[in-house]
Amino acid sequence: MAEQSLTDYFAEVEAWRQEMDAQMRSPVPGGWLAIVGMYPLEEGQNTIGTAPGSDVLLPAGGAPEHLGVVDFKDNHGTLTVITDEVVTVDGVAVREAKLRNYYEPGGMSVVRVRDVRFGIMQWASDPYNIRVWDANAPKRLNFVGRAWYPIDTRYRVKGKLTRFPGQHHLTVTHTGGDTQTLVGIGTVDFEMFGRSYRFDAAASEKGPEYVWLLMRDTTAGKTTYGAGRFMMALTDEDGSVDMDFNKFYQPPCAFCDYTTCPTPPRTNVFDFPIEAGERYPTT
Repeated sequence: MAEQSLTDYFAEVEAWRQEMDAQMRSPVPGGWLAIVGMYPLEEGQNTIGTAPGSDVLLPAGGAPEHLGVVDFKDNHGTLTVITDEVVTVDGVAVREAKLRNYYEPGGMSVVRVRDVRFGIMQWASDPYNIRVWDANAPKRLNFVGRAWYPIDTRYRVKGKLTRFPGQHHLTVTHTGGDTQTLVGIGTVDFEMFGRSYRFDAAASEKGPEYVWLLMRDTTAGKTTYGAGRFMMALTDEDGSVDMDFNKFYQPPCAFCDYTTCPTPPRTNVFDFPIEAGERYPTT
C-alpha cells in the first residue's frame, strides 16, 4: 500500500464515505434504503402485483395490480407477464423470461416496472425470496445521510494476514437468530494503542485482494449499530493489511428491515470503544 500524504489520506477517506452514502441511496439493487419488501418463494406459482393477496406485494400505486406470475422450481424462477404495461428483465421488454437468482453467473436478473424493481435473492438461513426495490420509498427519499466519527489517524494501523492452509469455515451468529457460515481466509494480527490483537478474517465479495472483517466494540447499541460493524480491508501480496477503522461501516441491517447480517466472531470483539468509522447520527 503506497504511502500517502495526510491531505491525500483525508481526501481519500472522505471520497470513500461519499461513495458509501451514494450506494445506500441507490434506487436499484445494491441500494438498501429502496427495499420495501421480501417475500419467500413457494414451489410453483407465485403471483406478483399490488392487488391484496398477491404472493409478492408490490408498492401501492407503483406497479400494476396484477403484474404476472413467477413459477419457482429448484431455486429458479420463470416470469410470465400478464399486465399490458412494459415490464423489462435486465433492460429488455419481455412477456416471459427465465430469472437468474443472486448466486448464478451474471448475477440476479432484475425485473422492472415503472420505478419498481425486484429479483430472486437468498442469504444465510433466509429462504429463497423475491426482494422488492422502490425508487420512491419514503425511507430512501427522506434519508439524511450516513454519519461518521471524525477521521482519526490513530485508528489506521497495519495488520499482518496469515492465511489458512486450506478451506476454512467461520461460523457466526446472524441477526435473524440463526448461524451463518462464512469462508474463512485467515487471521490478521495488529497492534493498536499499545496492545496486540488478532482478528478472524473472511472472504470478501470485493475480490481476493480484500478481506472481510466484522468487528464489535463497546459503542455497539449506543452510538453504533448493536450487532457490530464491517470493513473490507485491502491486502498486499506480502500479507500486510490496511486496518483503517475510519472505514468500519454499519451493515445493511442497520438501515433495512428486509435483510439479516452476520455478527462478529468472539475474537473480533473489543472491550473498549472504537470511536472511528460509521456511527448513528447525533440529531
